Amino acid sequence: MHPRLGGHALVEQMLQHGVELAFCVPGESYLAVLDGLYDVRDRVRLVTTRHEGGAAMMAAAHGRLTGRPGVALVTRGPGATNASIGVHIAAQDASPMVLFVGHVATGELGRGTFQEVDHRAMFAPLAKAVLQADSADRIPEVVARAFNTAVSGQPGPVVVALPEDVLLRTTDAPAVPAALPAATEPGRAEVEAVLAELSAAERPVIVAGGSCWDEGATDALRGFAEARGLPLVTAVRQQDLVRNDSPAYVGTLGLGTTAGLADLLRDADVVVLLGSRPDGLTAAEGGWLRAPLPLQRLVHIHPDPSVPNSVFRASRAVIARPDSFVAALAGASPEAPAEDRGASAYAVKCAAPAAGGWVSRLRENYLRARDDSTCCGGAEYMRELNARVSKDAFMTAGAGSYTAWHQRHRSYVSYPSQVATQAGAMGYGIPAAITAKLLHPGRQAVAFAGDGCFSMTGQELATAVDCAADILVIVVNNGRLGTIRDHQERRFPGRVSGTALRNPDFPALARAYGAYGRRAGTPESFGEALEEALDHEGPALVEVLVP
Repeated sequence: MHPRLGGHALVEQMLQHGVELAFCVPGESYLAVLDGLYDVRDRVRLVTTRHEGGAAMMAAAHGRLTGRPGVALVTRGPGATNASIGVHIAAQDASPMVLFVGHVATGELGRGTFQEVDHRAMFAPLAKAVLQADSADRIPEVVARAFNTAVSGQPGPVVVALPEDVLLRTTDAPAVPAALPAATEPGRAEVEAVLAELSAAERPVIVAGGSCWDEGATDALRGFAEARGLPLVTAVRQQDLVRNDSPAYVGTLGLGTTAGLADLLRDADVVVLLGSRPDGLTAAEGGWLRAPLPLQRLVHIHPDPSVPNSVFRASRAVIARPDSFVAALAGASPEAPAEDRGASAYAVKCAAPAAGGWVSRLRENYLRARDDSTCCGGAEYMRELNARVSKDAFMTAGAGSYTAWHQRHRSYVSYPSQVATQAGAMGYGIPAAITAKLLHPGRQAVAFAGDGCFSMTGQELATAVDCAADILVIVVNNGRLGTIRDHQERRFPGRVSGTALRNPDFPALARAYGAYGRRAGTPESFGEALEEALDHEGPALVEVLVP
């Protein structure tokens, strides 16, 4: 290789790993990397965000949507601390991500230099690994290790600290070719053992979640479950893993998404966790899965050997990616559907002679919960939205009571199409929608945000305008931090403290950023606003005022 700056060698290594899109807030600590990106600006699109948290969230969303590491670049100290929220999100969602952090010069380390932070200590609890390039010659090696680590086992975020002087030194170290991540393939005996568990069960359920999925794997899982009469449940905010119109789909756990499902699953006799850890929200709802000793036989399939048996004692553990395990299942011999699987045993237990089959009971519960417009707000508004956006539109969201709108009243029929973090981080919706639109410009991207949620990352509307990401933002404004106020009213009724919000004029703010903005107070006016917003060329925001 020809001699070049360490920062340029880093960019060359990014190209080795197929990076075509990166997010940043520029900093003087990594100017050499920015200079290297200038030379490849026709190959790598660099999106400058308004806040490091937005850049890191966009990178985390990229990892979730593609299965390849999303890339963010930030400066030392304040830049790194601002970006830490995206690292936490990527860890909770098992999304591959690489965060490059400019650092103080090696000769100044440990002196309390301007903006110095011990990035290894800071990110150690959040990231899969924290690496540092201490010489220009090792930059290709360190960067290659970061990308490989991010996708190996259970995917997640890797942080790479880059001392400024290292980036400015020259190196002739060759680029390291990208390597396929090591993956554990399920053995035939393991697949047959899981099939035997499912065949012997009267009330089985498969809970799909985590990462390492693609469209082919989700289709194969649905086909397998439909052929064998097995119910499929998805982890919280991963409703797009199974077509919701499939007779095998019986709902989503977590945050009361499918009312009554957790109660029914207490009677399951075999639970297959497929790719899911599970996350805390999915596991906690209704106490359907007890730790550390579940009441059901638990089959746990996960790509990381440290996950099974770490919280829930498994009857059988298989170390495999969910996509590879589903491919192995799809190759197994078909079995006739069991429409009334476990009907008699379940009827006796419930003292209900006409209880019906296990799968049909779960499916009927899902349909009843889906069609219940009284369980939470938003049903009328979602009818207006669903009638106007395509069935494969991306739905993104952060955290808050407004998330019930698209979780309860949206039917997902394509993968990926729901992009919402399991970390409970406010502000994720807009950055995630920008990433979705940049990756899939031909598809619509709808970002949901509460008034408090929008206030976290609403400035990224300027980023959407700047990079021509025509996203639609729905701001549900109730003048408060609604979820926390609900908890507050239950525990300390009548003692409101800290949860009221005095908000700006959100449509006017959107227009100031260069986007479309309009307010709606009824489902009818919301529909009219949507018509105008979707006809607008560029990002758009519609605010919904709710009690």
